[in-house]
Amino acid sequence: MKKLKFVSALAALSMFASLVVGCGGMGPGAGGGNNEKQITQPDSEGLSPSGWAYVTYPLNEFAGKTVKIDFSCKMKLENPDKVTFGGDAGYKLMWQVNSDGYPVVAEHVFTAEETDYVTVTGSKEGLAIASGNVLYLSTNNETPNIKVYIKDISYKVSYASEKEPEAKQYPTDIFTVGEAGSCGISLRGTKEPLTVFTEGSAASDIKANADGSVTWIATAAGGGGGGAAFYVKANKEEINLSNYESVEVELTYSPVTGAWDPKAQKPGFCLRVLPWDSTGMFGGYEDLEYFEGSEEYGTFKKTLNISEDFVNKIKKSSDSDSVLGFAIKFNDYNRGNKDGDKLKVQLKNVTFKAKANAAADKPYDDGLTAAERGTVVEINYPTRDYTVAADKVTDADKYNKHGWVYLPAGYNANDKDTKYPVFVLLHGFGQNENTWGLSNKGRGGRIKGYMDKGMKSGKVEKFILVCVTGVASKNWGPNGAGNDTNGFNAFGGELRNDLLPYMRKNYNIKDGRDNVAIAGLSMGGGQTFNIGIGECLDLISNFAGFSGALFSTAEEFTTKVDGNANFKDLKIHNLYMICGDADSLVYGTFPSYVEAMKKWTSRVENFESYVYKGGTHDFPVWYYGFNDFIQMVFKTGVQLYND
Repeated sequence: MKKLKFVSALAALSMFASLVVGCGGMGPGAGGGNNEKQITQPDSEGLSPSGWAYVTYPLNEFAGKTVKIDFSCKMKLENPDKVTFGGDAGYKLMWQVNSDGYPVVAEHVFTAEETDYVTVTGSKEGLAIASGNVLYLSTNNETPNIKVYIKDISYKVSYASEKEPEAKQYPTDIFTVGEAGSCGISLRGTKEPLTVFTEGSAASDIKANADGSVTWIATAAGGGGGGAAFYVKANKEEINLSNYESVEVELTYSPVTGAWDPKAQKPGFCLRVLPWDSTGMFGGYEDLEYFEGSEEYGTFKKTLNISEDFVNKIKKSSDSDSVLGFAIKFNDYNRGNKDGDKLKVQLKNVTFKAKANAAADKPYDDGLTAAERGTVVEINYPTRDYTVAADKVTDADKYNKHGWVYLPAGYNANDKDTKYPVFVLLHGFGQNENTWGLSNKGRGGRIKGYMDKGMKSGKVEKFILVCVTGVASKNWGPNGAGNDTNGFNAFGGELRNDLLPYMRKNYNIKDGRDNVAIAGLSMGGGQTFNIGIGECLDLISNFAGFSGALFSTAEEFTTKVDGNANFKDLKIHNLYMICGDADSLVYGTFPSYVEAMKKWTSRVENFESYVYKGGTHDFPVWYYGFNDFIQMVFKTGVQLYND
C-alpha cells in the first residue's frame, strides 16, 4: 500500500476545500441525525500514476467528523500488455484516504483480459477526517507507459452530526467615524492618519476613514486569515525598534452576519512587525504577539511589550532593527473558523511608546551601493498544460506564465563569457510566484536582501534566481485558482521542457546539472523531492526542502530514486532541509527523513538540516532556510550545523 505522495498547503492544508467541484446539496438530517453529501468529479483521461497519489479529491469540509465514504467509478488501462500480471502483485489501483493507516475505500486488481472499463466500488466507514485529508488514487506498481482512464466518478460522504447552532446577528453600528485627526498612529509626540501598505495587505473592502482610522474585512483561509498592513510613517521611512518599549493598539471588530461559524472561538488577532525588507503581512515579518478580543465583538485596547529578545529576533532575520511597518492579522488558525468566515475590523489608534532618552530613528542603510545590488526583472515564458496528454494538447492548453528573475550585481547580458548557475524557487499550495516577496518594487523583498548582502560579502556564490508558479496546468494563476494538485504533480514536464530551456536561452547560464538548484516551501518542498530529485536528477544536483510536504516514507522515496536506471551514479551535490518543531502539519515526517538523508551517502554528497525551535508552518522558518541554503548552494562541502 502506498502513502500519499504530497498534498501539503500554505499555512494549513484546509485550503484543499476550495478544490471541491460539482457538489450536490445536503441530504436528510438537517438539524441533527445523518448528513450526507453526494460529490461528482470530472473524468480523468490518460493519467500515468507514479506509484503514489496522482488524483486527489479534498475532504477538508468534513474535518473533525467521523464519516463513511461510498465510492464508485469506472476505470480502464491503456497498454495493459506493458503490465506484468500474475500472482498477488498484479496491477492494483486503490482509492485511499491519507488518514491513520491510509485506509482503502475501493480497489481493483486488473488482469490482462480487462481491456475495457471496469466498475470499481467500495465503502469504508469510521474514517476520522482531519484537516488536509484527501481521497486519492494510488497504485502498488511502478510500471511505466501505463495510462489510466477514469470516468463516472462519484462518492458519497455521510456522517452523524449535532444540531448546528443558530446563526447570530452581529452589529454594524459599532464602526463609527469621529472627528478628523481623532484617530491614527502616534509616534514621538506626532500623530498622523494610518497609512495603508496597500500591496502588503491581504484584505477586502479596505477603507481609509476621515478620522484617520482604517476599516477592512479579513477572511479566514486555512490559518492564513488576511488583514491590513500599515507603514509606521506616512513618508515610508523606518523606525528603529530598539528605541521603543511597547505598542498600543485600539480597534473595533465584529464577525460579519451570515459569514461566521457559530462554533468558532472569539475573534483572534496578531500584530506583525514588518522589517525594512518586508513586502507585507505575508512577506518578511515577525509576529510580536497573538491576542483575542474579550467579547465576540466590540472595541478594546491592547498594549504589547517589545522585549529585547524580540528586537534581537528582528535583527537576526533582517540584519537590522529597522522597521517599515506593521500588520493586524485575523488569527483563524485552529480556532474553529471555516474558510470564508469574515471579520470586520476598524483600526483606530496605534501608539509606539519610545523608551526614555531613546535615540532618534534613522532610515535604513544596508551599506551597499546601487552597483552592489542585484536587479529583479519579470519574465513571461511559453508553456502548456501538462495535465493534458501530449497528443491531446490544443491551443487553449498553451499560454505564457509570469515569473520573477533575480540577476546578481554585475550581470551583463552581453557578456557571454561570464555565466551563472540558476536556482528555481517554488511556493506552497494556494500560492504563486509572488509568495516569496521577490519584486522589482521597493527594496525587492527579504530574499533579495539576503542575496545582495551575501553575494557582496562573498558568503554566497553569485547565481540567477527564478520564482515561478509550480502549477503546470491552466489553473496556474491568472486564469484559475492556482490550487490544482494534479498541476503540482505535473510540474516536472514544465520544468524540463519549458522553464529551464527558457532560462538558458535568455540568460547567461552555466552548463551542467551541478549549476542548477531547486527548492521550495511546503508543497514546493514536496515538489523539490518528488519532482526535482525523483524526476529531474539528471538536470539538477542541488536541492532544499523548507517544511517540505513529504507523505511517503523516506525508505519508499530513496528506493524509488535508487531504482531509476536513468539516475545511476548521479549524485546529489547539496541537500538541505529545515522544519519548525511546532509545525503540526509536516514535522511528523521530518526527523525520519533527516536520518534517512544522512545515511543516504551513496547518493548525497553534502547534507545539512536545521530544526527551527518554536517554528510553525510559516515564513519565519522558510526565510531562515533560504538564507541558510544560499550559503551552501553551488559550493562544495559547506557545513553550517552538521560538522
